[in-house]
Amino acid sequence: MQPDSQITKPSAVRAIKFALGDTWHNIGKIILSNLFWTATSIPCLLVGLNIRENFSPLLLLLLGGSFLLTSPALAGIFVISRKIAVKEYEIETRDFFTGIKEHWKKSLILSFICVIIPLVAGFSLMFYGELIKTSFLSIIPWVISIWVLIFFFLAQIYFFPLMISQKMGIGKILKTSLLLALSNVGFTFVILLFELVILFLCSITGVIFLAGVSIIALLQSDAFVEVAKKYTGKEIRKEVKIGKGEPRTLRDVIRDVFFPWKYD
Repeated sequence: MQPDSQITKPSAVRAIKFALGDTWHNIGKIILSNLFWTATSIPCLLVGLNIRENFSPLLLLLLGGSFLLTSPALAGIFVISRKIAVKEYEIETRDFFTGIKEHWKKSLILSFICVIIPLVAGFSLMFYGELIKTSFLSIIPWVISIWVLIFFFLAQIYFFPLMISQKMGIGKILKTSLLLALSNVGFTFVILLFELVILFLCSITGVIFLAGVSIIALLQSDAFVEVAKKYTGKEIRKEVKIGKGEPRTLRDVIRDVFFPWKYD
């Protein structure tokens, strides 16, 4: 059994290594669940592109309807990611659809929040940024908007993992996510930076539609599992790394140097 100091202190590096390792060992499940999400996002993407060229109330209504398909699919992805993160290896395709059935309402609301808050805060930054030129006091709401964005991006890491693993209302999920982020600022900030790197790379390469969303979901799930032990006092996932007391082969050394996220 690990000492309490090791159990209660979350490690961002360890969470990232587990996320990369889980991706490596479950790439088929990750791609499959991501493709399910991509299938539901195609109507939303097509309507969004049409709105940019020719805005109309009908297209806006269609965009809202498409959003109703895409958002619940995230629940399915996070159910799969949660099982992978805690090393539940009996994962079936139906788990994706079970996740949608059980969590679609909360997933829809959280997805809506994840769209609205950045949009409102971003608009506020631009609006009050212009007002600063004529009224210096406008810098107050401008700074507030920045902090809202910062707190939101930190807290959103825990939104969906909490939704899947805990029976909480939306208000409790938002509050708990914010408290987790503020209580583990360094850990959460590193995870957020890595999440943004993944999002950027997957977006410019198009991998976002193949596996990107599932990889980000897996990163958030592994981060939540890692930080949860600080409050539960125990590790809820099976440790799969080779023990320090076991003899190390040349293969182990090569793996740890060039592929530190791989495990047996």
